[in-house]
Amino acid sequence: MKALQTNFALVSAATFALTMGSPSAFAQDPGCTRYLELTGKKPDRPYRVNQTIAIDGAKQQNEAVYIDGIIYTKQGDSKAGKWIATPVPDFKEAIEMAKKTTSKCTMSGTELLGGVPTQVWISYSATPFEPKPVQWKTWIGVADGRVYRQASEGVDQRYFYDNVVAPPPSEVAQPRKRK
Repeated sequence: MKALQTNFALVSAATFALTMGSPSAFAQDPGCTRYLELTGKKPDRPYRVNQTIAIDGAKQQNEAVYIDGIIYTKQGDSKAGKWIATPVPDFKEAIEMAKKTTSKCTMSGTELLGGVPTQVWISYSATPFEPKPVQWKTWIGVADGRVYRQASEGVDQRYFYDNVVAPPPSEVAQPRKRK
């Protein structure tokens, strides 16, 4: 279970890096330049992610909130339902990884997602868990350019931008003191 929690934190960080970095800085595959421009987010734009991860047939629901330079993560089975707050580190390494691992980006059509008109993009990306590129499907709002959903084998992420607030301090786990 510890590995699953670590994987969620890494997936959250990698997703953040892919969507927060300077898009023009990491488009190594020229076909991905537009995709990366569209998925590039601004650090001052808070969002919430509901994520389902399926590993070995077991599904786990997770949440993440990005606001004010902090990523709050909560695993579905986390101790006492507490959030874990992690300051956003320098994502230069993750952005460099994205440069090298995002490829074959194509806009495959349009769909309504929760009433929002979206462009559907297909891309391929290697991850820290799977060096072979994995197909990702990404729904990007036509009007606002925001990512509303990303899905890949075993991972489904839904993004929300309205009414995003940090969890109350009483619901955030305090770091353990070192001995």
